[in-house]
Amino acid sequence: MKSRFLLVAIVAMLLMAAAVMPAAAQTSKSLEIYIAGATQDEIDWFNNTAFPAFQKDHADVKLDIITGGWDAFDATVAGWITTGSGPDIVYLGSEYASTFGDLLTNMDPYLKDWPDLKNYLPAAIDTVTYDGHMRGLPILQGPRPMFYRSDLAADPKSVPPATFADAVKFAKDNTEIKDGALTKQGYLNIGGGLFDSQEFIGLIWAAGGELYKDDGTSAFDSDATAQAMKFMYDRRRAVLPNETTAGLPPFAAGAWASNEVVSAIQPMWAMPAVTDKIWDSTVIAPYPAGPNGKPIIQNFIDWLSVPAYAKDPQLAADFLEFLGSKDNAIALNKNSGYVPVRTDAWDDLKASSPVWSKILDVAQQYGRAFSDIRASAELRPMLVEQMTKYLTDQASLEDTQAAMKEEYDGILKDNGYLK
Repeated sequence: MKSRFLLVAIVAMLLMAAAVMPAAAQTSKSLEIYIAGATQDEIDWFNNTAFPAFQKDHADVKLDIITGGWDAFDATVAGWITTGSGPDIVYLGSEYASTFGDLLTNMDPYLKDWPDLKNYLPAAIDTVTYDGHMRGLPILQGPRPMFYRSDLAADPKSVPPATFADAVKFAKDNTEIKDGALTKQGYLNIGGGLFDSQEFIGLIWAAGGELYKDDGTSAFDSDATAQAMKFMYDRRRAVLPNETTAGLPPFAAGAWASNEVVSAIQPMWAMPAVTDKIWDSTVIAPYPAGPNGKPIIQNFIDWLSVPAYAKDPQLAADFLEFLGSKDNAIALNKNSGYVPVRTDAWDDLKASSPVWSKILDVAQQYGRAFSDIRASAELRPMLVEQMTKYLTDQASLEDTQAAMKEEYDGILKDNGYLK
């Protein structure tokens, strides 16, 4: 009798547990966060520091971080966002708001009134804004200024050149050639050559132009585009008198430390450590400007977006505000090297290095976000193809402008930007 009673009691308890468990499961929450190119140290910081801190006020939330390589970034992210299934928070590069904006959540109801937004660079907020609404929160910046070696310059007083014309003269005056090969290069771009599509876009802006007309069509037929093209051609010829001139040999310890490059655009990861003595003779400056433009520095601002398929935008916003706090901006800088987009998180970084102090100051003064670049994955190879023909004397400026205008308008139409 007792055993029968015990069996009935156990069965009853199991039935109660079966009835209760689904309800409990329904109340649990989860967030999956994708951080592109995350190192193991970054993953460990999220798992061991950030997630436990967030869960103190969100004990019912399960958090996971995933990552992936940059080589598969475009295909991976497009797959998630366009099919409506993937992580709740997705890392995006500076130019992607225009690519995915329609498929991302309007985060204004959740983020727009956050008091901390006043501490963010305006360019950073512009980067995450599409069709007038925030689609996420910026997490880091990559200012890309011009660097000049005043100790190598033929005339130190010419550093930095302020205009396109001055910059062409600077490149010519500081280039040396022996036996048909460069021995000293007046200008080197980020790709190690003399054309970079991102710099080209920045130079159009520095000439006072834009990429798009009011009707959304390409503005590659503009005077500003022509000025940027002519500047890049003239600067190339100032360094390479003809296409048979050989370049510098490979750099053993980076371009800037070679003592063979006098000016360059380089990412900070390719530059010497900020404690290196070379910075004592390195001038940090904006891009030169065209006659009707103004100097700028391109700023590449990466951000965390919330796709439209995310089930709980409020929870995503809570995590973004947590991660975007001043304390975590400082922590991400110290642990992962992220350069904060919050100006109130700069004190420690600026105090630690006069180099970073200068870079942040000029980025704040001259910075323009590399954003609203439509159909960027198709734009880049088109620019490289067409501009290479022009820069190597295979096509005229006028024909190249017309070709870029026609091709990009077609790309924009195929991608739904034009009707």
